[in-house]
Order: sequence, then structure tokens, then C-alpha cells
Amino acid sequence: MDITLTVTDLVKYIQKKFNQDSYLNSVQLVGEVSNHHASPAGHHYFSLKDDESVIKCVLFSKGSGQNHLIDGSSVLANGKISIYQARGDLQFYADSILPRGEGTLQQKFDKLKLELEAQGLFEESRKRDIPKIPKVIGIVTSKTGSVLQDILNVMKRRYSKIKIIIADARVQGDDAAESISKSINDLNKLDNLDLIILARGGGSLEDLWPFNEEIVARSIFASSVPIISAVGHETDFTISDLVSDLRAPTPSVAAELATPDSRQLKEFIDSKLNELFSKVNLKIYNLGNQYSISLDRLLSYQPNTSFYKLKIDSLRSSLINQLESKITNSKLIIQSIENNLKHLNFDETLSRGFFLTSKKEDNSLVKDINKIKKGDHIIISNNQGSLQAETLRVIKNKEV
Repeated sequence: MDITLTVTDLVKYIQKKFNQDSYLNSVQLVGEVSNHHASPAGHHYFSLKDDESVIKCVLFSKGSGQNHLIDGSSVLANGKISIYQARGDLQFYADSILPRGEGTLQQKFDKLKLELEAQGLFEESRKRDIPKIPKVIGIVTSKTGSVLQDILNVMKRRYSKIKIIIADARVQGDDAAESISKSINDLNKLDNLDLIILARGGGSLEDLWPFNEEIVARSIFASSVPIISAVGHETDFTISDLVSDLRAPTPSVAAELATPDSRQLKEFIDSKLNELFSKVNLKIYNLGNQYSISLDRLLSYQPNTSFYKLKIDSLRSSLINQLESKITNSKLIIQSIENNLKHLNFDETLSRGFFLTSKKEDNSLVKDINKIKKGDHIIISNNQGSLQAETLRVIKNKEV
């Protein structure tokens, strides 16, 4: 006869069976720590795994051995197996954690690190400076990840004129290391590339493992273009970080390190132009004084100086013409630089009648009219202010 149960009834029944099993209530579990994180309350959540299986685990704040919960380490966990009722998950409830040597991945990491270090791949003397104003930057990361958008947003804000080439790569899972290596090698075939950023978001040691593979380290070492490694969070370290010319704590910081700030650049150019003007004016003043002194000395002898006077006047006119020509050329160069800098001024663009359109719900910029639909609330703004509106109808070019 079939029995009708609610989900809660079924989960509680299974949980009761687990709790009544004396074998499952006292277990020593051996495994490698993965995906460990602690809650504000002091509870520790992690997984234990071996080559074939993985199980979710929890060590509450009153448990012991929290300091041994390091991703990649092999531990001996004492506790029981039960069901977490809220999700119906099988879960290991640990009472204590003891070390059991380093995990397989950590051992592989340390072994490869020692080998590559002995071969000179981490030598500081071979690492190159990052270009101050690169024209073309290649980015090796996943096209579908949020990391790419973070990098692009920072670069566009700081220096919008830079050219970006995206080399799509798998950054996790099988064949990811080969994909990353291929993208680095492909970018190195380009003639005009100034810099490469290697980027991925945070994750466990297992998630970041492709960046610890030897094939990736060799590709970074062989790169003819400087590379910034921005893999994981600030506390994550990979082999790629050690081989690259520069390590950035996060992908966003890598974007800042790779691009100049257009506002600071403008201030620097203005400062140099003022120095140039001061030097030119000082040179003209000194030459004028020298001419006056020489002329006074010559006239004081009262010789027939008509010939020399003509020659001096000719030289004076020639000198003035040359200086005026240099000043004119300098002004043209300055005007050209000022015109170029105006294109970096976002307010200047808006003042010419352009508007920004963004969605009110998440404040995201609308770059494609196909992303707007009837009933959307949008914000239209320029440097004078903004207004909110609701979309009643979307008229595309083909419908006009």
C-alpha cells in the first residue's frame, strides 16, 4: 500500500534513520578540504573529497581544529553523518579536525613551484616593466564571466582610447590549462600588442588549478609581451602569479595598473607645456639682453658701424623669425594636444547634445535598443540634469 508523505515528513524520516544508526553517528572521515569558508557566527563550511567522491561538511564554532581547514590539505574529521533538513542534503557534521598531511593538489603545487623556481622562471631580474601608456592590451579570460566586464569598466573609465583584444579561454575544468596557454600564445603572434592581462575570479584551490599547470607557466615565461596575472582574490596565489611580470591582487586592480588615468595625464601634459613656455620666454629674454649689451659696447667705440649694424639687424630679424616660428609650432602642438584631450572629457561630449540612457532598475547603461521593452523605466541624462520616463513604445530603424 502506497504511503503519501510531505517532503518534510520524508526528510525527517530519513534523518531519524541516520541518527539511529550507531555506525553513522561516530565516523572518522579522511579527505581533502575544498571550498572552505567561515560564517560571521564562527561556523565553518567545507567539503571533503577524494579522487571519486565529495561530501558537504560543517564544523560548528564550538568544534576544534578550525585552523586545519585549508583548501587542499588532507585532514581526519571526527563526527557523524546526517541529513540537513532544510535542503534535504546529506552532510557530515564534524566535531574535530586533525591534520593528515597536505592534500594531493597542494603537494603538486609545491613540487612544481620548487622545480620551476630552480629553473629560473620566477627570477625578478627577468621580469619586465609594465608600459605606462599601452596602446593595445590583450585580455586572457572567459568572455562570459563577470571578471571581463569589471576589467573593461575600469579601463573605459580611466583611459577610453585604449584598444582591447579579448582572447577567450576556459578558466576552470578539464582542458582549461591548454585553453589558457593557447590564448597567451595566440596573442603573442600579434605585432602591435603592448601588454597581456591574465584574469580569473576567486575560487578554491581546485577551481584555480589550471593557473598552476606547467603548460601555462611555460607560456607566460615564453611570452614576448609583459603579462599581469590577476587570478583569484588577494589571498590566492598561483604559479601564474609567480612567473608573470606583475601580480595584481584582483582583476580590477590589474586594469588600473595597466591603464593611465586620463585626468592625471592631462595634468602632466599641462605641467610640461608650462615648463616649455617658461624656458622659451627665458631664452628670448636672455638673447635680447645679450643683443642689447653687445650693441651698446659696439656703439661706445663710435666706429663706422653701418655695415655691422645691418648685419646685426639681419641676424636679429632672423633670430626673432626663428623664435616666432618655434613659438607658433609649439602653439599648434599645444592646440592639437588640447583638442585630443577634449575627446577624453565626457562632459564635453554631453554638452554637444548627447544623452545617456540607463535602466532605472539596475542603473545599467543602455547600449542596445533591443534591450529596451515596453514598460521599462529609464533615466535620460546629460551634464545639465536627468529625467525619468516609462517606455510606451519601442520604434526601431526598420519600423520608421
